Amino acid sequence: MRILIAPDSFKGSLSSQQAAAAMSRAVHRCLPEWEVEIFPLADGGEGTISVIRQLVGGQKKKVTVLDPLLRKRSAWWLKKGRTAYLELAQASGLPLLKPAERNPLETTTFGVGEMIRDALTSGCEEIFLGVGGSATSDGGLGALTALGVKFIDGTGKKIWPGKGKDLDRIRRIDMSALPEKLKRIKFVVLTDVRNVLTGPEGAAAVYAPQKGASPAQVKKLDEGLKHYSAMVKQATGISIERLSGAGAAGGIAGGLYAFLGAKLVSGVETILKLGHFEEKLRQADLVLTGEGSLDVQVKYGKALSAVFQLAEKHNVPVIVLAGSVSPEAYRLFQKKKVSLFSIAPGPVAMEAALEKAGEFLYRQAQEVLKVYLFGTKSTGLARV
Repeated sequence: MRILIAPDSFKGSLSSQQAAAAMSRAVHRCLPEWEVEIFPLADGGEGTISVIRQLVGGQKKKVTVLDPLLRKRSAWWLKKGRTAYLELAQASGLPLLKPAERNPLETTTFGVGEMIRDALTSGCEEIFLGVGGSATSDGGLGALTALGVKFIDGTGKKIWPGKGKDLDRIRRIDMSALPEKLKRIKFVVLTDVRNVLTGPEGAAAVYAPQKGASPAQVKKLDEGLKHYSAMVKQATGISIERLSGAGAAGGIAGGLYAFLGAKLVSGVETILKLGHFEEKLRQADLVLTGEGSLDVQVKYGKALSAVFQLAEKHNVPVIVLAGSVSPEAYRLFQKKKVSLFSIAPGPVAMEAALEKAGEFLYRQAQEVLKVYLFGTKSTGLARV
């Protein structure tokens, strides 16, 4: 028997790599004769480049950048040949800030631009940027400023470094200092967020509250992004306000699309292709996956959705272990070859669930796999 272990992260407790390790230990413990293939999932958010490095290798490149509040910090990106894999969360991620520091009017993506600049200096001709987990809503204003784009205010002064609160101050955009090399490279943004830039489904309305914004601040940011999109169209001729995915990471996806010609693609699908996931799945008798919370949102582009679709295509059964499973999720997969299980041993406080997630996952994986193996033996089938 061959099992493919491919979990997403259990947010707040386990990274996808930690979850995969716990599942792998469980398989080796109770079913040592099984062959195990490990493929941790990522979608462009925090931990994405660690997963990519595990899947494809590459050289770790360290760089000093400014964090969302302009403090120096050490970040890293991955170089594989002339391709760079970057992660916004390394420079502008929400986990870099204490709860009291979170305010998307005051945060910037300037450090992301510094990472991009470092990749250019290192000779990269192709850049992949995962944009999940941002602390920002600046439309990429900070990152583009770091790369040489000049955003000019009403007094003729250059806006620096470019924060969420500065979006409505822009009166002119000067792209003359944008490096020619940057215009020629292939730039890809990894995101599984399809939000537009402004409005009820936009970057500010949907995500700014999670980054510390009050209702009044959400309104200001949304108005700022609307003004920003108008100025971007005036400077580039490109409309980003209603572009699907432009609202990802506080609008940086839209900004990079307009100024750098970035292609917006699914993070998880890109990573599945990088690691040849489908080929590995075809050779598997079972897929073991999981995440922190499984609900009806899984059908709207979450990482596990891609796994389910490919498993169904190749008729491979799936076992899902999650911190919590909603009744809607159970109903959604009622007639599929997908079995859902919560890892909680019973009613448990959230704090304890997060603290003991690794232990709970390890134990439940063993129990579920024993039952699965008994079922396959009793029916004489490898896939049930």
